[in-house]
Amino acid sequence: MNDKENMFQGQMYSASDIGLKRKNNEDAAYSAKSQYGVLLLVADGMGGHRKGEVASKLVVDTLSYSFAKARHTFNRFRSHLFLVNNSKDANKQIYKMAISSDEYREMGTTESAALIGQDGTTIFSVGDSRVYSFKKGVGLTQISKDQSYVELLFETGRIDKDEMKTHPQRNILTNAVGLNATLSNYEEFFIPNDSYDKLLLCTDGLFNMVSDEEIKMVLEKEETIEEKAKELIQLALEHGGNDNVAVVLWEKGYER
Repeated sequence: MNDKENMFQGQMYSASDIGLKRKNNEDAAYSAKSQYGVLLLVADGMGGHRKGEVASKLVVDTLSYSFAKARHTFNRFRSHLFLVNNSKDANKQIYKMAISSDEYREMGTTESAALIGQDGTTIFSVGDSRVYSFKKGVGLTQISKDQSYVELLFETGRIDKDEMKTHPQRNILTNAVGLNATLSNYEEFFIPNDSYDKLLLCTDGLFNMVSDEEIKMVLEKEETIEEKAKELIQLALEHGGNDNVAVVLWEKGYER
C-alpha cells in the first residue's frame, strides 16, 4: 500500500430516513472515496411541496459528479476551489429553477460537506446542517457554524445555548443554497487530518432530537460504522422523529 492509499484509509457510511412526521424525505446523504480524496456530504432541502428534495439532490448530484471526475489529489487549495465552485454551480441551477416555475418557487437546501485531502480536511457549510469531529480523549466538537436565526441571537448575547434548543424560531435559516442568484455567503473551515478519529455530518433532524452526549456515546461504541449510523437515526426516531434525518460517518483506520 503506497502513502496515497494509506492517507485515505478508512470506512464510511451514509443514510437518510424520512422520520415519523413528514410525507416525503428532503434530506440527502452521500459519501465517496477515491485515490485522490474523500467526499462526505449532507443536504436538507427546504420547501416541502415546493420540492425541497429536488434542491438537495441537485447539490449531491453536482458535487458527486465532479468528484468522480477528479484526477488530482486534493490539497487545501484544490479542496477550496472544488467545494466553492461546485456549490455555486448547484446554487445557480436551483435558483434558475426556483424563479422559472411556481412549482419550485422558494426552494433551497442546506449543504454541509467535508473534503479530506492530503494536507487536511476542508469543511464547507451553508445553512444549519452540521459537521462534527470526534477524537478519543477530546470528545465531540462541532466544526461547522450554523447559519440560522437562533445562532445570530446567541452570537449577539440575546439567548444562551440551552435556549437555542427550544427557541420557537430555531428552524429559521439565514442562508441556504438556491435562495439568491449567487452563493457568496458560506462558512469554510480547515482542520488537520490528525485532529480527529471520526467525522459526523448530519441534518437538524438528528441534532435537534439527539443530544451531543448521546451522539458521543454512540460514536464511542465498539460497533461497525453502519451500526453506529443506524443507531443515531434510531435515536432520532425514538425521540420523536419530527423531521427527516441524514447521517454520514467517516472513521479512520483499516477496513475490517
